[in-house]
Amino acid sequence: MSRILIFAGTTEGRTLAEMLERSGVACDVSVATEYGTMVLNASAFVKIHQGRLDAEGMKCLYKEIGCDIVIDATHPYAEIVTETIKNSLEGSNITYIRLLRDSNSNNPSNKVSATNIFRYDSTENCAKSLEKTDGNILLTTGSKELSSFCNNESLKHRLIVRVLPGMESLKLCYDANLEGKQIIAMQGPFTKTINKALIEQYDIKHLVTKESGTTGGVDTKIEAAIECGIDVHMIERPDVDQTGFSMNETINKIEKLLEIKINKGIQNIILAGIGCGSEECLTVEVKNAIDKADYIFGAERMLKIVSSNALKYPYYLAKDIIPILEQIKEESVSDSNIVILFSGDPGFYSGAEKMYQALIEKFPSVKILPGISSITLLSAKIGISWQDAKILSLHGIDENIWRPQLIDAVRYNKKIFFICSGVKDIRRVGDILEEKDNVSSHISIYVGYQLSYSNESISTPTIRELQNFTEEGLYVCAIINDSIDNKTLTPNIKDSEFLRSEQPRIPMTKEDIRHLSVCRMNLKAGDVVYDIGSGTGSVAIEIASLSSDIKVYAVECKDEAVSLIKNNVSKFGLNNIEVFQKTAPEGLELLVKADVAFIGGSRGHLRDILQKLYEINPNMRVVMNAVSMESITEMNAALKEYPVTDINISQVAVTNIKELGDYHMMQANNPVFIYSYNFTEGK
Repeated sequence: MSRILIFAGTTEGRTLAEMLERSGVACDVSVATEYGTMVLNASAFVKIHQGRLDAEGMKCLYKEIGCDIVIDATHPYAEIVTETIKNSLEGSNITYIRLLRDSNSNNPSNKVSATNIFRYDSTENCAKSLEKTDGNILLTTGSKELSSFCNNESLKHRLIVRVLPGMESLKLCYDANLEGKQIIAMQGPFTKTINKALIEQYDIKHLVTKESGTTGGVDTKIEAAIECGIDVHMIERPDVDQTGFSMNETINKIEKLLEIKINKGIQNIILAGIGCGSEECLTVEVKNAIDKADYIFGAERMLKIVSSNALKYPYYLAKDIIPILEQIKEESVSDSNIVILFSGDPGFYSGAEKMYQALIEKFPSVKILPGISSITLLSAKIGISWQDAKILSLHGIDENIWRPQLIDAVRYNKKIFFICSGVKDIRRVGDILEEKDNVSSHISIYVGYQLSYSNESISTPTIRELQNFTEEGLYVCAIINDSIDNKTLTPNIKDSEFLRSEQPRIPMTKEDIRHLSVCRMNLKAGDVVYDIGSGTGSVAIEIASLSSDIKVYAVECKDEAVSLIKNNVSKFGLNNIEVFQKTAPEGLELLVKADVAFIGGSRGHLRDILQKLYEINPNMRVVMNAVSMESITEMNAALKEYPVTDINISQVAVTNIKELGDYHMMQANNPVFIYSYNFTEGK
């Protein structure tokens, strides 16, 4: 394969070498200084040659490495080097490609007319003009032109020079008799934030730069100067022959010459939490990422608060973002910095996790940066820590889901912090709390509104005052309960607490059997449970009362029983039970897949019910009660038809003690068989 030699005096040269290396294409890179060697990584595919070369030295290098293609990626101002390369190639068969730097940069006059930009056709003319000014000067043109600015002693003492951190650059600074406090030796690229910091720290009044395009950092220099209100002195590109090719055109030529495909830019993707909403809430890390970004994605309200010249897209879903990222990857000729914005902190009720999982499959470099959540900010402002609080989100969640969670949280937790969708949630919280008995006397409420914005406020309303909120905006709340209940962790509802119906008589699983049956279910938070043949709903209510995170479907066919279940659900104030009026197994497939099923009554359809349950979830936990000999026989036969494990069959005979005058009499209930087991898929 042909050998490529790159004369790399610019970022473009280094970028091209990295792309060739990623593509498995060997190349040699010629750099003039030790610093050039420092910023390049030698490898099996990249060999570095250091030292300044004349035409004869270049010819020797061509012969040494046997190159067929020379890429001139030297600085656009280094016209002498370019001319030397061209002379060295005369009479050879080596292909010459001039890689040009993009000269486009933003026009600051379109932004702030008060900022002055002065243009010069030479370094000397720029220095002469600066002699007539006052104030410190930030010189960002490099070390080679120092002599033009140091001839005048008065001008020299006002200079702060930013140069590459190489010995050659530092030597030129000391040869010009600059003091150490005047020298900033740093490697770019430099963000607007860094430029502003240097301008402010050194009290700069004038910034000197070459017209070296976006890659050379001109844009971020000008942006910083605009915001700091200082003058910009720009040395224009020399009026010399700049015939050549862009990076994309250069890559295309190499691909055709070598008949290969070059792996272009790597996308560095950052999922950034932008905090509560104002730009002041951005962390330094996130702000730096935004400053370096080439592309930014996010909801429109988030894009409005970030200051950046990156190309912005008002998208926040993976399905909208990934196609654009793939297009950028295909068209980009260098590494792209991409930032996707998320409100608050990406680790707190955020879409960042799903976005990360969607992106990491297609792109190798995805990173998450945390932000300041509204919960954290409210906690700081009211002086109440959140590490031991119950944290909830009402934002974008159906009230039927968050209502029982909120009630449960307030009842059993001293501290509750939660975020809201808007003012409607605030009013509903007021309605819900007012429905609860004996709550208002022992809770304190804190409402944060538009935190971090200029119109932010924190109030401490009563429950009734919550219902009067009208201002739309961003809300976050804390509730402090000084008199919490101790949550019972086992089934404990007495039979006497349920509403009953004598005519017609609707069956109910008795207290002791119910408690033992529920314990056999091995319930976990987040489980979905079918209570088949629910009767009065006692088992469904017992299950639902254990945790608001459990969802229960009470399946019952009789109208009178359905009405009674609904009345009992209302009496106990539970929102995690849904009554489903069907004769099982009819319609069970329409429900959310269950983790556990309790069969209290089957109406002769036990085998059909079990078959449907196995189809719905072949790893389901099943608990059944049987009283009659026929039911027991049917259950034993059914167990032989399905793969099951963890079988437990108990016959329970409960005798309760009743007071009868001065005596305590034993009152026996019918014995009940309790079956419990797990379906096992594939066994």
